[in-house]
Amino acid sequence: MKLPLFPLNAHVFPGGKLSLRIFEARYLRMIKERAGKEPCFAMGMLEDREGGAEVLPWATQVRMVDFSQLEDGLLGIVVEGVQWLHIEDITTDDDGLRWADCKPVSIWSEPNHEQDASINSALLSLFGQYPELGKLYPEAAGQSMDWSLQRWLEVLPIDAGNKVSLLNQLNSKPAFEFVNNLLHQGDP
Repeated sequence: MKLPLFPLNAHVFPGGKLSLRIFEARYLRMIKERAGKEPCFAMGMLEDREGGAEVLPWATQVRMVDFSQLEDGLLGIVVEGVQWLHIEDITTDDDGLRWADCKPVSIWSEPNHEQDASINSALLSLFGQYPELGKLYPEAAGQSMDWSLQRWLEVLPIDAGNKVSLLNQLNSKPAFEFVNNLLHQGDP
């Protein structure tokens, strides 16, 4: 499938939501042309490298779930992640809008039946501390551990390559161990 590509340092994965400020002409065109279409566009993952940022060959197909005019007059949108994608080729329009040939792939294709309430509990606490993030997830209580792990990977300040590595495992156990270790650092 061919989708417009919005590469960004902020990440959203399937089931996640992200608020965006749209101001560049190429992305305003993308929103205008893709509003109401499914699939809408792909959120690409940028990784900082020496000499600039590089678009990784991974993205999330998103749909727009809300629009608003922000106080500064810019367009605000909220996107929701639908499907994890592998990017196979990127082309660029004259105005700089990129298009990605993508194929859907699974995150954690093998189920992980382990549960740990502390992962979900810590996420709910984070949402309480950052209400602008929490308001995106009124349904956060009662979600699966895999859902919570993906939300943690969206917000943790780790490089995109490490996030990709954790998402492309057979199951969520490595992501669980990573997040669990971070949450319990300094515990006696």
